Amino acid sequence: MLIVAKMIPYKPGPNRKLGLKRVNKDSSLEGEGQLNLFKAGHETANLKRIHHLDPFEQALQIDGKNDHLAEKLYLEAVERSECKADAYCNLGILRARKGETAKAVQCFTLALKENPRHAEAHYNLANMFYDAGNIELAITHYEIAAEMDSFSEIHFNLALAYLSISRTDEAKAALEIYLKSCSEPEAAEARPLLNLLNLNI
Repeated sequence: MLIVAKMIPYKPGPNRKLGLKRVNKDSSLEGEGQLNLFKAGHETANLKRIHHLDPFEQALQIDGKNDHLAEKLYLEAVERSECKADAYCNLGILRARKGETAKAVQCFTLALKENPRHAEAHYNLANMFYDAGNIELAITHYEIAAEMDSFSEIHFNLALAYLSISRTDEAKAALEIYLKSCSEPEAAEARPLLNLLNLNI
């Protein structure tokens, strides 16, 4: 098996599923779609509505648009003990975006301290460990996340992690799960890898 796995010529592209996953919460604005807050002609009215949300929900509305303010609001949510695990998780993503890897890992760890079954925090930690080359620890967190949530990226990343340490049977099983739940463009990208695994196992 070890020799066969080494022969598989596959490397993930730059747009793979290794990005971090933000926690989104339902809010009174969800029925209209949160992105509607920023459509032309609605800014003033909708910004007034944002001020009625709790700090975590306010941070969600501006995360990716004004990360400095979002970070302050996530910290305020933590101080108020509102959605602490979610706030720590999203704060970790903001810090990872700034290249503050140690602080990002600390935030994801604090999210898990608040809620050991926080799927996004496990997934994000797994991605951080994967990027750092700590594949075994990445696999542990991917596997935990996969037990608690079913978003398809977990299974794709888990397949890559298994494959990188020559666990081809597990990689194939994870890819098969991924293909059942992903979109067609994603499936088209993943099928060549599964075909290689099927040919070489």
